Amino acid sequence: MENLVEKYNQVGSDAPEDLQAQYHMNCAEVLLATANEAYELNIPTDAFKLIQGFGGGFYSEKVCGAFSGALAGLSYKYAKERPTDQKEIKMAAKLLVEEFEKEFGTLDCDKIKAKYRDEVTACNPVKCRAGLVLERVVAKMEEA
Repeated sequence: MENLVEKYNQVGSDAPEDLQAQYHMNCAEVLLATANEAYELNIPTDAFKLIQGFGGGFYSEKVCGAFSGALAGLSYKYAKERPTDQKEIKMAAKLLVEEFEKEFGTLDCDKIKAKYRDEVTACNPVKCRAGLVLERVVAKMEEA
């Protein structure tokens, strides 16, 4: 999982330096792209625009974007067409909250950044750990 997170962390790094930020994927996008590839979700490329605004805790340091991206991936994997009792996605969402809080102590971007963000690689360590959390949640869902 970490290799996939790192792959998407690198998006844009081959662009000219002054343009790299325009190609860089934020934390929410990285986790959704990771879930998409890891679990062969086949999410349409155009749909990734839906998660862009969740990066950086809604660009306001609120709910962690890596959490939001992971939840979006779980939703695509476990949500069912209506009519549905939403049993699987409810379980997946609750497990993600539980595992994310175990890993980071909070869902809040500002608190996570203060404790886990790296000065050189920014939130890459957070995204890698969030990818492992996602992996644990999917494993628990497969066991259920």
